[in-house]
Amino acid sequence: MSPSRDALGALVRLVAWHDARPRATIRGPRGWVWACVVAAIFFWMSNPLVFVPGFHLSLEKALDLVLVACLVTLPWLRVPRVPWPWLVFHALAYASLVWTIDPHLTGYTNLLYLKITLVALLIAANCEAEVVGWGLGLGGVVVVALSIHAYREEMWGASYAALEGVIFTGVGTNQNILAYTVVVALAGTLAVARRRPLPAQLLWVLVLAVNLYGLYLARSSTGYLAALSVVVVLGAVSAWPRVRSRGRRQVGLWSAGVGGFLLVTALGVITLLGDQLSTFSGRAPFWVATLEASADNSPVIGSGWGAVWQHPWSLVPPNAVADDIYARAGFQLSHGHNFFLDLVPELGVLGIVAALLILARCLRDARTSGVTPEGADPVAGRLVALGLAALLVAGITEPMFTVPLGWWTLAVLGGLRANRVRARRAVRPLGQHRSNAGSAATAPS
Repeated sequence: MSPSRDALGALVRLVAWHDARPRATIRGPRGWVWACVVAAIFFWMSNPLVFVPGFHLSLEKALDLVLVACLVTLPWLRVPRVPWPWLVFHALAYASLVWTIDPHLTGYTNLLYLKITLVALLIAANCEAEVVGWGLGLGGVVVVALSIHAYREEMWGASYAALEGVIFTGVGTNQNILAYTVVVALAGTLAVARRRPLPAQLLWVLVLAVNLYGLYLARSSTGYLAALSVVVVLGAVSAWPRVRSRGRRQVGLWSAGVGGFLLVTALGVITLLGDQLSTFSGRAPFWVATLEASADNSPVIGSGWGAVWQHPWSLVPPNAVADDIYARAGFQLSHGHNFFLDLVPELGVLGIVAALLILARCLRDARTSGVTPEGADPVAGRLVALGLAALLVAGITEPMFTVPLGWWTLAVLGGLRANRVRARRAVRPLGQHRSNAGSAATAPS
């Protein structure tokens, strides 16, 4: 056999050995180390401006934390596999350096999101889904606890009662940010709900209660609707094994009932909180202006990743595209306030397609993992399903695809299935013919 075939065979065996290495589970100390790291990174990804002046500092802390976790668990370390839709998106984002209106900002934004993806995939490669779910729930506890602490200490940004009448805003200086952050934590907490020993069950109840209290403190219709959607999806995936065995008529009635309940409850929440349903609290005119300005400037490829919106995590100076949007809308917002529309001015239609590929991959992963005990990885399936519900519903009025916490969460969810533990298989020598292999398989022992 040639040296090149020997080297290739050794590489194949190395990959098979690597993919068969176990990830951290919640039943061992390594799992709790990673769960605490995930919780801390969750906090820093929430962009806690009450405690740090900019996201670049939070990202540095997240990178340091994941590096420490990798070093502590080095004997079990797994190298992440990158799901192909994320490669497509990052390739498109880097390609926009060719046509961007601000090469410096596009380069900075590309590096920033690439680092977030790396942090997320390292977690997905080294943690089972239950560890991730616990980490998200505990991260929510950290956010809520520090938000209460900041409010009591009257720290800047924890309350805007004097200026805007918003009493409690949380560590992200905005009640909607606090709400969608807590809803992501709730999705992780509910995904790992199961019977367990009493001490662990009490801890789970405590985590759930603290996150629900944080949602109450935020008093955000966006948060309430997103949380309601997570609960409905959880109920649907839990009941589906029993419902699907019935006739089509009963399945249809059940689905219509769930949809009607969700719609009526949503309308009730919006009415009680006094939000403007017809304009999504004034955002609809801004969305129209965003689409019109993007169509007139660069509808297909956009004007460059990170070069248009003045995100709190990536400050952008005034530019012609943003000014056009503001002039058409008659007012200014720092971004598009929507899961998809935030992409349109910067990456155009191609950016939407890339985002849809990511969502499609996550949905496929939820289906292949399964959500029932008979599934291949039901905790991962539930975590992806509930996490997507939280991101997409909150994303109706918030930039959940581009906000650091949303992008990080989406990358973690998308990486779980791609980085699953694979059973180690015997590798046939590359020089052995198929017929010989078949004869060997049928030879008597």
